[in-house]
Amino acid sequence: MAETGTSNVLCGWREQEYGRSRGGLPLRVQLPAARAPVEGLLIAAQHGEEAETGLLARRLLERIPGDQTRWAVVQVANPDGLLNGTRQNAAGVDLNRNFPCASWSPEPSFTFPPGIDPELRELPNRTSRSSPGPKPGSEPETQALMALVQELQPRLVLDLHAPIELMLVRDGVPREPVERLAESAGLRVVSELEVGSPGAFDEWLLEQGIPAIVYEVEHAGLPQLCLRHLPGLEQLLRGA
Repeated sequence: MAETGTSNVLCGWREQEYGRSRGGLPLRVQLPAARAPVEGLLIAAQHGEEAETGLLARRLLERIPGDQTRWAVVQVANPDGLLNGTRQNAAGVDLNRNFPCASWSPEPSFTFPPGIDPELRELPNRTSRSSPGPKPGSEPETQALMALVQELQPRLVLDLHAPIELMLVRDGVPREPVERLAESAGLRVVSELEVGSPGAFDEWLLEQGIPAIVYEVEHAGLPQLCLRHLPGLEQLLRGA
């Protein structure tokens, strides 16, 4: 990874480019000041329509100096989708359905339309289609994120999403951070979703033996999201 300058509003973080998006935009990770093995990796905005997750990640980077954490942070894993306001990347691929794990399927994935009323989030209304890509791991964003995980070897990955307001926790995740996060934000914890997510990042991580938490926030204004979710997330990244 090529190291670049750190933004002047972030304290102590080391910014590195770990790849390029399908549209040619840089993929950046913020690394802690200490050049020691990282404890965890936080990923935000894999889905471009979930911009609030990238903003939450940014607030964490502003609140926590890079010399007070052992976590790495990817604020925007899908910059093309974020700029276009789409779930998918520039090739129309849902990155969170593109990982080469046993569940990957060539069939389109059905999702809810962005911004749908929570009361309408029922299976018959799951009408938006997402491509999983022409083959597993076909997208440069997917490949770069896998390489980053393999390089950093985090002990825990936290994958920020929206808007279903829960924590998806599969086997092998330590109980303590799950319980503390759930208690801090008042989130329910599930081991499976009502509808599967073939080719999802957390399933690929599970096959690599890396524990992962999918942390889903609600649709809300940024002040409300920060008030509810930042305390627990900040505590996690500080190792407190």
